Amino acid sequence: MLRRAAILTLIFVGAATCASAGDEDGSQPKAPPSNKLTLAWYDFSSGTTGVDVNLRHSFKSMTGWLGSYHEDDGFDQARVGYEYDYHSTWVTLVPSVQAATHNFFGGTVYAEVGPRFFAIGGWGRTNLHPYWNLGFDPNDYAQFGAGHRDHMGNAISVYAIHDIRLGTGQTNTHFTFRRYLPDEWRLTVDAVNERGRGDEGVEIRSWSASVDVDWRQWFVRVAEDPHVNYTPDRQIRVAGGVRF
Repeated sequence: MLRRAAILTLIFVGAATCASAGDEDGSQPKAPPSNKLTLAWYDFSSGTTGVDVNLRHSFKSMTGWLGSYHEDDGFDQARVGYEYDYHSTWVTLVPSVQAATHNFFGGTVYAEVGPRFFAIGGWGRTNLHPYWNLGFDPNDYAQFGAGHRDHMGNAISVYAIHDIRLGTGQTNTHFTFRRYLPDEWRLTVDAVNERGRGDEGVEIRSWSASVDVDWRQWFVRVAEDPHVNYTPDRQIRVAGGVRF
């Protein structure tokens, strides 16, 4: 476990060092297309596999999405969501609502304050029904942290997402780095320290990591999580898609 943490720390420190390099190595990010299609495959160490399809469409100041998840053990879920995107020089505010089959309903709020150095805050609440989406943090949470972005769009941030509903103590601390590269490439690294109790009361202390590579309208993400959703399952996630 210490070795894993050391490796992730080296990745993060190395990425941060790259971010401090001259701006001539990056390229100015462009406004993304309106649509994003993501296909994902999940492999669980218990032998289960899952597939997910998610389609997002962004309007001028709002985004909507539809998604469908299927596991070969018989669990299926369809979902829909909507978020409002407010951006100004100093404030970003993104409230959202989600609904899904299995009688799920929830809402979240995400905020940033500051232009270059910024504070991060967030909050989420659900009706505690089963919910499967593209994220793997506690669904009923408070979020806090800070970050920095330069005028090229490169960014580095640290934030924690903490369970505030079920008394599990689950806290996912993200160390995230994003770097724009020449020829319309972009690299995102997210190392996550996971601490808290699972459903069976077992204390989990582990690290997970994901790496995203974007090239023009295409993207791919690979992630490894030794205790996905604070369970004994080790999960490998591979996702990819296109913006159009």
